[in-house]
Amino acid sequence: MRLRYKMMAALLATGLGSVTLVGGVAYLSVNYKVDSLRRQQAAEHFHTYMTAYLAEYGDWQTAIATESFDRFVRRQEGERPAGRELPSEMLERMPPRINNQARYAPPPGEGVYVPREGGGPPPDPTLPAARRSSGTPPPDGGFPPADYRDAPPDPTLASPRHLARDGYGPPPEAAREPGMDGDRPPPPRRDSPPPFRFILTDAGYRVLLGGGQFRYGEPLPENLRGSARAIVVKNQTVAYMSSEGTLAPTPQEQKYLDALYNSLLWGIAAAAGLATLLGVLLSRGLSRSLSGLTRAVKRMQKGELRQEVPVQGKDEVAALATAFNAMSAQLAQSHEELNTSHATILEQAEQLRELSIRDALTQLHNRRHFDEQANTLFNQAVRHKRPLALVICDIDHFKKINDTYSHATGDTVLRHVGNILRNHMRLSDLVARYGGEEFVIAFPETAGPQAAALCDKLRTLIADFPWHEVHPDLKVTMSMGVYADIAAGSAETMLQKADALLYRAKETGRNRVCFA
Repeated sequence: MRLRYKMMAALLATGLGSVTLVGGVAYLSVNYKVDSLRRQQAAEHFHTYMTAYLAEYGDWQTAIATESFDRFVRRQEGERPAGRELPSEMLERMPPRINNQARYAPPPGEGVYVPREGGGPPPDPTLPAARRSSGTPPPDGGFPPADYRDAPPDPTLASPRHLARDGYGPPPEAAREPGMDGDRPPPPRRDSPPPFRFILTDAGYRVLLGGGQFRYGEPLPENLRGSARAIVVKNQTVAYMSSEGTLAPTPQEQKYLDALYNSLLWGIAAAAGLATLLGVLLSRGLSRSLSGLTRAVKRMQKGELRQEVPVQGKDEVAALATAFNAMSAQLAQSHEELNTSHATILEQAEQLRELSIRDALTQLHNRRHFDEQANTLFNQAVRHKRPLALVICDIDHFKKINDTYSHATGDTVLRHVGNILRNHMRLSDLVARYGGEEFVIAFPETAGPQAAALCDKLRTLIADFPWHEVHPDLKVTMSMGVYADIAAGSAETMLQKADALLYRAKETGRNRVCFA
């Protein structure tokens, strides 16, 4: 993936992540705050009216036998100043009908509690008459079933309509006493469990309302007693209450939460668009600068070391471009200096090599180089069965020249002889100064008679050279021995044979060529 797209993706992810995190935290915080406030408000209503409820009737059993808690709350609402929030508006957040015994009282004589032998708590008076014991304790040890009023409706239980039909419910509309339900109808109820459930116990922490969790008369666990809130009547604790559940927001609250959620979505969309736009703008400039650097580096890789990229701005990319230009210039200069130095070294090495294989006076090859090359030429001649001739030459009476005309004149003679030999050699031939006044010649691909003829030509050129220009009385001649039989076994042996022929030429009068 190109750096431009990576940068755009990073900005987009950062923007979306930031907005989602902040918006999500805000959304959850608002939900939690609303839930906490409504829970506190509902609990406060329940505590306030339960305190008044128990204060008016003295105890729980008397209160629920006299008037239901719902009816008591609605009756108290009529005494509140107008314009304030009505407690019945909170009833949807509390168990809807905590006790309906006052409205759905059983016929006289049914459902009357007969104390159990040995004592024990009374049965739950909030259950329908058909489910209360008439003098016979329940089979599970004297406690009635779980408080079904705080749980979802049980379709297997008799409905109020059935209870009325069988004589256990409220009277029909025609027989209902005026004012029985108050001057206004009760607020509508929903069939699902309430969002807040309240647990009510007596002063001894024995459950009166289980909130769908505990059975009537069951001791409240120790871990819940610390958070239970006391209900005090006349400076005496008569009960404890606790709440559990989560808030189901009101329609108005849900509208606020939906608006917050929509704002969060729009914020995420706006952040995505802004991050994309910034990514395009920022990555385009960055990509352009980095692309120029990349092209320059590729040209340097091909050998064009001196490169220069434009520097824009003062950011890190500009600093990188400046450093790159400096590095490129320094590298190019170093490379040029290195090339110059390398050429100088090669030239000096060649000079040293030439000095190592050349004779300083005559500028001919020296004896060491001739021996190496003669062995190579001999091996090639043997391998390919080609002719090879080796020659040893010696200037006649050279010591006399030095003694008669000086050593300087002798050096001049050596230089002129060397020039004559070098200038009249073929490209394939090899000539060298072997030492003192001796010279050696190798004629590859040349048989003995041809080599002897070439040597005789060289001898004539030396004898006919205008030596009088060097000294009026100076005369120079040369004797040569030529050997051309590779059967001798080595180049060294061939030179020894040629040297013997040289001495024969000197013994027979000098200034001549002897060959075999």
